[in-house]
Amino acid sequence: MKEKTRVLLVDDHTILRTGLRMFFDSQQDMVVVGEAVCGEDALEKVQVLQPDVVILDISMPGMSGIEAIARIKQLTPDVGILMLTMHEAEEYLQQAMQAGASGYVLKKAADSELLEAVRAVARKEIFLHPEMANLLIQSILHPVTTEGSKKSLNLSARETEVLKLVALGHTNKEIGQELDVSIKTVETHKARIMGKTGCERRSELVRYAMQEGYI
Repeated sequence: MKEKTRVLLVDDHTILRTGLRMFFDSQQDMVVVGEAVCGEDALEKVQVLQPDVVILDISMPGMSGIEAIARIKQLTPDVGILMLTMHEAEEYLQQAMQAGASGYVLKKAADSELLEAVRAVARKEIFLHPEMANLLIQSILHPVTTEGSKKSLNLSARETEVLKLVALGHTNKEIGQELDVSIKTVETHKARIMGKTGCERRSELVRYAMQEGYI
C-alpha cells in the first residue's frame, strides 16, 4: 500500500487548522502529522516530524511565511512547501516562489483544488491557483516599472521598517505589535510612504520594495 503524504499545518488560526486537519485526515492518501502556530514553531516541527508537505500562510506572528520558507528549505531541502493564503498580489507569489515554495493557493479555493495542490507539491511539481497563474503571466507580458529610487525618496528609518514589514505580508496590527506602535501610527507611516513612492495600493508598495531592494 502506498504511503500517505505527511502534512504539517502552519497557521496561527486554530479553527482553520482544525478544519484543515479534519479535511486532510479524511483523505485516503494524506495524514496530518502535526500543527504549528508560527514560523519558529514550524522550523522545530519540520525537523522532528519530517513531513512531505508543509502548508503555511504568509501573515503570521513573528517570522513571516516568506522568511519561514527559506529557513525550512535550508533545514530540509526536499520538503514541499505550499502557501495557503488570502494574499492575491502577484508580488507575494513571486516572493514565495523565489524563497522556495512549490505551490500557491488562495484560501478561497475549492476543496478539490487544495487537494490537487497538495498532491502536486508532494510529487515535486509546481501548482498555482489559476488567478495567481494569470497574474504572473500578465506581469511577464505587461511589466510595470516604478519611478524613483530609495536613495532619492529619503524614507525615515521607521518608514523603512514599515515598508519592509508591509512587503513581507504583515497586517497593520502585526506591524504595530512588531514596532510597538498603534495601528493608527502604522497607517500614518504607510500614507507617508505611499505619498513619497507614488504607490496607491498595498500591492504596489510590495512591488516597489522588491524592485528597490528593501527586501
